[in-house]
Amino acid sequence: MWWRTELWFGTIWKPLLLEIKIPKELPKPIKAMEAVMVALHGAIYNGPDWWEKYITGEPQTSLKFEIAGIDGKIHFYVRCFAEYREAIEAAIYSQFPEAEIEAAADYSRAVPFDIPNRDWDLFGWDYKEAKKPQYPLPTYERYVEPNAEDEEIVDPISSLMESLGKLKPGEQIWIQISASPIYFGTDKANAFIKKSHHERDVLSKRIDEAAGKSRPLWQELLEFIIEGPKAEEPKAPEMFPAELRLTAGERELVEAVEKKASKPLFSCYIRNVYVAQNDARVPSNWRLMLNYFNNFTSAESNSLEVWGKTLTKVKLSPLPFVNDLAPRRAFVKKRRLLRTYRDRLNYYSPWGAGEGDEGAALVLNVEELASLYHFPSQAVAPSPGITRTESRETVAPSNLPV
Repeated sequence: MWWRTELWFGTIWKPLLLEIKIPKELPKPIKAMEAVMVALHGAIYNGPDWWEKYITGEPQTSLKFEIAGIDGKIHFYVRCFAEYREAIEAAIYSQFPEAEIEAAADYSRAVPFDIPNRDWDLFGWDYKEAKKPQYPLPTYERYVEPNAEDEEIVDPISSLMESLGKLKPGEQIWIQISASPIYFGTDKANAFIKKSHHERDVLSKRIDEAAGKSRPLWQELLEFIIEGPKAEEPKAPEMFPAELRLTAGERELVEAVEKKASKPLFSCYIRNVYVAQNDARVPSNWRLMLNYFNNFTSAESNSLEVWGKTLTKVKLSPLPFVNDLAPRRAFVKKRRLLRTYRDRLNYYSPWGAGEGDEGAALVLNVEELASLYHFPSQAVAPSPGITRTESRETVAPSNLPV
């Protein structure tokens, strides 16, 4: 299957990197991007049948949403296959008609292939979810005030744009979000929805456990041995249904779990890379990436955390002989991170991640994905490093003489 898939990728479909130059004014940037994600979900989904999967090697393709800060200039990219270009452009233009989309060279291949070396170094990691994927990440609605007329006031991406715009020559930050659509008719999506309903039921029972109506089995068994069987006491009628006995936070969490499963889903991974020349490298600048994703953290629902297996920093061990291997281990991790980013591969490639594997693919719906990747307006991110359109382009009239 690996052979057939590589043959399919190499000879049939060609990858393409599109750069999006965004307009200055965007009244509803995140809601508009959510509509774009819904359109892209339907445009690129093509679930292969058994012949396509095992004979022709055709997998379910994915999109790569990327943000790159290069020497203080900020770029938005979408990496896809050339056959999907028209569908992607139509989805983006439908919500952002003043944007410009053009093919671009791969920025990740403009730096040496043998990093780390004498002149260059890098630092980075992949993300994983802190809880089960049925629990949602905080989205943009967390920052939107009820009476606000637009989302410009509280867009969380503004801090990232400000940080990327201050990078010096020789510094680069890359953010990559891979998204492969999960169709609701597939077993994987149905299992996700079923587990989401199970998580909702578990949350609904918390109030009963807190009230002492459910005790551990060992405690009931011990009381039975010591005191013998007890006569059943008449149950008092419940005055309020279980939904009303939940706390406000538990009720919101139950609703959030149901809401996540109700929208189109993507199987994703998220990767960060800070690459710089040694004479320009600022060791603390890798935190700029971490600061942005900390906006989508919640102790009650879910959050993104650094996946230690992919982190290029190697922690010291109390065993001296293990520490002797630390520089080599860090070197191998950095080379692997650079290769997987350039080739747009998940960490487990070519095997693929299993459901129970640590750091397996994240499951995000269109609302969560749009919150992480969207185009900021100039009012939110006035950084001069963002490439924006200066004028609006329109279609030529049909009666124009040629």
